[in-house]
Amino acid sequence: MLPIIELYIQKRPEKEGQRDQQYIPNSKYIEFWQDFYQKIKEYTLFDKPISYMEDKINPYFGYFGFRFHPNTKQPDYFHTGISISEKPKTKVLPVCDGVLEYSGFGIVNGFYVFLSHPHIQTEDGYVMYSLYMHLKKPLVKFSSYQKMLREISFHKYPQIMIERETPIGEVGSTGIVDGKHSHLHLQIEFRHPQKKKVVIIDPLRLYGSRSLKNRSTDLKNNEDFEELYTFRKKEMKKLGISRYFE
Repeated sequence: MLPIIELYIQKRPEKEGQRDQQYIPNSKYIEFWQDFYQKIKEYTLFDKPISYMEDKINPYFGYFGFRFHPNTKQPDYFHTGISISEKPKTKVLPVCDGVLEYSGFGIVNGFYVFLSHPHIQTEDGYVMYSLYMHLKKPLVKFSSYQKMLREISFHKYPQIMIERETPIGEVGSTGIVDGKHSHLHLQIEFRHPQKKKVVIIDPLRLYGSRSLKNRSTDLKNNEDFEELYTFRKKEMKKLGISRYFE
């Protein structure tokens, strides 16, 4: 079992103050979180949802941490996952064995799949979940009858086990990206069933990789954003993100 985490978290930075139930690792406790990521790697082997994903993370907007939001044009926005650029219809795999919690569509998330990993827990009761967003389509889902059973059982039954190496979706550009960028948003969370708290951690650290600072972090307004495209047009096209500037 993983160590207690609640003493080492802070609220997710958000200017609007809307995400009061979302938390991230507290930067004051760097040593604790370094040890935590090391322990979780020893606890289970994590698979990459897309091959060579570290080389496909968008350097301007794709890392865990602060960035300029390319859709809402919001500066100092805290990105809660990693954005992995990939061709449409590329198969997406789960990070490890899990249980299907949701498969469907959301206005922001687009088509997405949400898995729980109950074999990965902390001493203070947090369970690991993984979220795969902006899919072209999910490849795992509940039937209408299973959805009804889930409703009356408070989402406890039936349980659909998802084994590693099982394709769970295809890369797309649905939701808030609205066709502008073909990629997978991968998010890793620890949720507490009673406290309704969500602790979001850096997915890259599960693989022993170092997360970098988003290159858009210092952009403060839409003028800065447009200027970026003016001077980096070829690079934006090569990265497949030029439609953000249209």
